[in-house]
Amino acid sequence: MNESKKSFGFFATLVAAALALAAGIYFSSIHGTFGLDSTHNGVCYDPKILAFLIGGAVLAVLLLLFKKYGIASAVTVAAPGIALCVFVHKCYWYVVDVFVGIDEKHGFDPRFITFVALLAAAFLVGEIALYARKTKSVA
Repeated sequence: MNESKKSFGFFATLVAAALALAAGIYFSSIHGTFGLDSTHNGVCYDPKILAFLIGGAVLAVLLLLFKKYGIASAVTVAAPGIALCVFVHKCYWYVVDVFVGIDEKHGFDPRFITFVALLAAAFLVGEIALYARKTKSVA
């Protein structure tokens, strides 16, 4: 009988799901508001971002439990990737304001940088997990 032992890709998928969950919780806690709160350009909240991050993390863990490792790692890439696209669409004006100089005294809000770092880490670790071996054979 050929058993399998968990490999690097399995744990990378778990880490990617945890990072996506952390990004979703952080985004929810700050309610997607960056920079000067008085301008509408600093509000980048969209419930779709939360749905993709938190839902994708939960779905990936459930798929891992049912031993669907390949699909789980694909979810850890797709969900943060789509959330990133929606986020870029929602925060376009905030980024433009900072680059053009409207908000140059403040620069990028540390909350913005933290969220983008979590989101990018979730996507990149998910990408690594997608191509890494999930199990190794144990004779």
